[in-house]
Amino acid sequence: MRFATLLSSVAILVLLVIGCAPVRIPTSDSKATPKATTANTFALPNPFAPQPTPTVAPLKPKVLRINIGTRPDVLDPQRASTIGEVAVLQMAYEGLTRLDEKGRVLPGAAASWEFTNGGKTLTFHLRDGLVRADGTLLTAKDFEFAFKHAVDPRMGAIDSSFLNDVRGALAAYSLDPKSKLDDIQKALDNVGIAATDDTTLVVTLDQPAGVWPTIAATWVGWPSDRKKVGTDPDAWWFKPENHNGNGPFKIAEIQETVVKFVPNPNYWGGQPKLDRVEFYWIPEPGVALSAYLKGELDVIRVTSDTLAQVQSDPALNPELYRGPAAWVTYLGFNVKKAPFSDKNVRKAFSQALDRAGFVREILKGLGQPYLSLIPPGLPGYDESATVHGYDPQAAIKTLVDAGYGTPDKRRVDCNKLGTVKLSYSSTPRNQTMFQYLAGNLTRVFACPVLLDPVDPSTYPTMIKDAKTAPQFYLITWQQEYSHPQDWLFLQTCSGVYATRVGYCSKEFDAAFAAATQELDFDTSIEKYKAAQKIFIGDAAGAFLWNNENAFLIKPYVRGLWDRHGTGDNAWPGQYGPVLTYDVDTSKVGAGYPAQ
Repeated sequence: MRFATLLSSVAILVLLVIGCAPVRIPTSDSKATPKATTANTFALPNPFAPQPTPTVAPLKPKVLRINIGTRPDVLDPQRASTIGEVAVLQMAYEGLTRLDEKGRVLPGAAASWEFTNGGKTLTFHLRDGLVRADGTLLTAKDFEFAFKHAVDPRMGAIDSSFLNDVRGALAAYSLDPKSKLDDIQKALDNVGIAATDDTTLVVTLDQPAGVWPTIAATWVGWPSDRKKVGTDPDAWWFKPENHNGNGPFKIAEIQETVVKFVPNPNYWGGQPKLDRVEFYWIPEPGVALSAYLKGELDVIRVTSDTLAQVQSDPALNPELYRGPAAWVTYLGFNVKKAPFSDKNVRKAFSQALDRAGFVREILKGLGQPYLSLIPPGLPGYDESATVHGYDPQAAIKTLVDAGYGTPDKRRVDCNKLGTVKLSYSSTPRNQTMFQYLAGNLTRVFACPVLLDPVDPSTYPTMIKDAKTAPQFYLITWQQEYSHPQDWLFLQTCSGVYATRVGYCSKEFDAAFAAATQELDFDTSIEKYKAAQKIFIGDAAGAFLWNNENAFLIKPYVRGLWDRHGTGDNAWPGQYGPVLTYDVDTSKVGAGYPAQ
């Protein structure tokens, strides 16, 4: 191609010379012999002579730079738990299954799986020829190691409870980590996860658990390299080369402020379009925004501190993505303590909450007033399952009709309602938030709602103990994995949130059990919705707001806008098809890396 182009250029040059220089063309009858001249002669270039190499600007690499915000404390898949930790490891590792942006389960390292034995046995079949980033064989034994490593009591894995349905898992991680090595090994050997050959992993469950294909996608089962782990169980993950994973990328650098990824040449799914991905840890929203404006970052989170600035900027606002987050906050009522032992009081307080005003005034517009538990965009979302919304007059009527009114039934009798205290961890930010809530409720009922600030060091302990749990307080939940089971297990009679507020419904527990034991995904979702309606109908909580995912995304970044999801806690497109994400380097500006 380059040779053909050169000849074409020479031909054009010849035509130009012929057109510009006087040329004498002899006629057929001319007997004159042209005189040879030496002055002003013009030599045509030789197309075969060596030519100077043209200067060509080097191609820019396709680099996606994302600010995660919080630096990970640990990058061991079996001990990870925070948003930043999971986001980093998710690039370099893959489970037996994986989740898409809608929370649907897709094949990962396993090509297929099936339940047998009435749902108590789950068998995964790995893809043929799976290898790690360094090209070494990846087998079912590696996944057996990962899951058992997660329930090894010496590891102290925060999310080992994900495996509670597995035979022997709870018993293993509940052991004293200082137990005899033989006792620990015996417990691990009894855990119902076993590789029967290189491509088959069998999971034995205590009871049918349709959620388990989703559990198989979580970090507790990502195949850390046991050879690398064995070199230094507590700190092996500090070195990039020790992350010999099986994900679409591999970790190239781990620095104080950034982790860099390059494509994994041995990933079964093919090669990504991106040449590099970089995660940064800039916690200050204003600093991150400044870096974005300079072209030093491509994706950043927008917070309530920066939302107004972004929205008012005509250049930035089109780059703002907003969507629901897998994160809901509500007022939890202690159903064992008056007046919230009365369902009518709980209903009235839900009707009295000005959620829109709260989002506007306190959250600065970053969030959505919300009346349900499972957020939009997640499996199990049900727009028909809602608590009572803001209606001040209806709130007063609900209390009056329930016997808490004055004799003329026109107002709430504060003496009948009794003392009401709203408890919270006493921080400056919380002070403003809870003053608004208490003021809102006081205005509606014309009865005092007292503020009960608690020392931040003792508050977590107080609310976790049913004996000391207050009358009502804010409860927040951010999902761990995209499945309704992860939202509703908290509200069973033995659930960690329900026990704190004294909520126990046998009807709910039965509906929840039926949903968890259903093996067909679509059928189970409908059963989870039925269970959710029972909990919401009992008004054990007054849902307040749904947090939002808000990010700035550079316009030259391709794919993230199209494949974002509610579960994208760290960055938009986190659970989308990362192999397809791209950067249009012809449109990047100052600050973008040249290499």
